[in-house]
Amino acid sequence: MSSLAVGIGCCLVSVIACVWGHHLQARHLQRSDLASQDILSTAKGRAVNGAVPTVISLVILIVPLVLYSQLGHFSEWDKGVIDDNIDYLIAADINKNARKVNEQPNNEIALLTLAQSYVDGGLYAQSVATLNELLAVTGEDAQTLGMKATAMYYRDGRQMSIETRLVLARALALDEFESQAQLLIATDAYLNQEYAKAIEHWQLLLRSDSQSFNRASINNAILKTEQKIANRSVTASE
Repeated sequence: MSSLAVGIGCCLVSVIACVWGHHLQARHLQRSDLASQDILSTAKGRAVNGAVPTVISLVILIVPLVLYSQLGHFSEWDKGVIDDNIDYLIAADINKNARKVNEQPNNEIALLTLAQSYVDGGLYAQSVATLNELLAVTGEDAQTLGMKATAMYYRDGRQMSIETRLVLARALALDEFESQAQLLIATDAYLNQEYAKAIEHWQLLLRSDSQSFNRASINNAILKTEQKIANRSVTASE
């Protein structure tokens, strides 16, 4: 069981302890008032008073456990598919999408969603494998190939391998404005200080009709990169 589950358990116990502590303190203060009453009335009062914290404790205990069992899925947590360091919500999302694919292996949306959830969790190799399955169902698709190339790039530690370049070429042959492919080329160029090349591909992307990226961010990146080029020119001339 993960440390998260232990933390949740400790929190639940603490809250329940506070509820019962408050109840016992309140009952202690009421004893002096109840002393003059009939013994039967006192017993009934205690039974009623004790029922309230019991119900509250059960609700506090059961509701979070039910929710966590649905989100966390302990039965699938230790199958080795998901990295232990992944946020539990992302892991739950991966599990949910993987079950959907298992139920409907030819569902294009399910495969694409699973591939994206793997990317969100940093599981790029699994994302590539899922995208290969998607391509087997749909055939060559520029968006899927662009997504696959991006996953391959990060899987390989931000290295532009020959294999990744070939996938990029296939994507751009189908759609020269494919956003993920163009963003990947620009990103790799920028990281390797090929600033002119990065700007070229960002500008090409801005000429497209795609709404799948933030144009303001691209424009800002171009301005900052142009400043880097200007600073480099000043430094070289000194």
